[in-house]
Amino acid sequence: MDILKFRKILKRFSTGKANETESALVEAWYRSYAREETPVDNKDVEQLRSSILENIEKSIGRRRKLYTQLSGIAASLILVSTALFFVLKENRGNIEYSVYSTGTKETKEILLADGSSVWLNANTQIKTPKGTKGELRQVSIEQGEVFFKVKKDAAHPFIVHAGSLQVKVLGTSFDIKAYKEFKTVSVSVVTGKVAVIQANKTLSTLTPGQQLLYNLNDHQFQLKEIDSDKIVSWKQGSTYLEQADFDELSVLIKNLYGLNIKAGSEQVKTYRFSLKIIHSLSQQEVLALIEQLHNSEFRKEGNDLILY
Repeated sequence: MDILKFRKILKRFSTGKANETESALVEAWYRSYAREETPVDNKDVEQLRSSILENIEKSIGRRRKLYTQLSGIAASLILVSTALFFVLKENRGNIEYSVYSTGTKETKEILLADGSSVWLNANTQIKTPKGTKGELRQVSIEQGEVFFKVKKDAAHPFIVHAGSLQVKVLGTSFDIKAYKEFKTVSVSVVTGKVAVIQANKTLSTLTPGQQLLYNLNDHQFQLKEIDSDKIVSWKQGSTYLEQADFDELSVLIKNLYGLNIKAGSEQVKTYRFSLKIIHSLSQQEVLALIEQLHNSEFRKEGNDLILY
């Protein structure tokens, strides 16, 4: 069940407004924890769990008084149920997750537990299980752009999840761009080989200097030859745009300077942009470069900059 929906049921339960089905559901949920035998490593969570169960067991069988007696317990559960649920669930599989993120103008290098290195571009978030055992060599890209330098381990492939795509490697270096504002996910290989998989079907096996562009709308893909040094130049403080559309330009400017730029006309939306942006340049210098490309100008409207 969706945890937010369950919290709403708990609220109704605590005020005596839950129907018979909802009340039975809550009681069954409580009793299910009494049968759990898997230990919970966190002593505070285990103590809380035991306290909840003790109070619930005292209340079961006295249905008429249950609403009043559990009001305080349910109120507490509303605050901790989400955390308790996931702690218990993850402890059963002995999996703990780490989440890493960057903000505007920020890049970050992270060393994973298996010895692989990842670099996060601006406004990026990833999630990865802790540990180095087999299936734990995985990373999920929630948003943004990530460069990977994977430590070779023939027995345990390294898998990256980016939306509906999976990228599977043994030991290689590659870049994945999966910003939520984009209609495409790109996978670009610097060294080694990378298998790109969608719905258990291998779309392509990429080698150095190849890029796969996957369209999220029509689920089609295309292969391109690329200059891999330019693709990952953002790690050294510069970004190359080559025939980029306006959406890609606007995401880059937002990531670098926190500015919202918008197209002032349908014609501007058709513009293509080819330029090198050095991240140390001021926002005024970069905006001036953009204006020169199509003999256009920016005007300010509220918090937005309009290119016209």
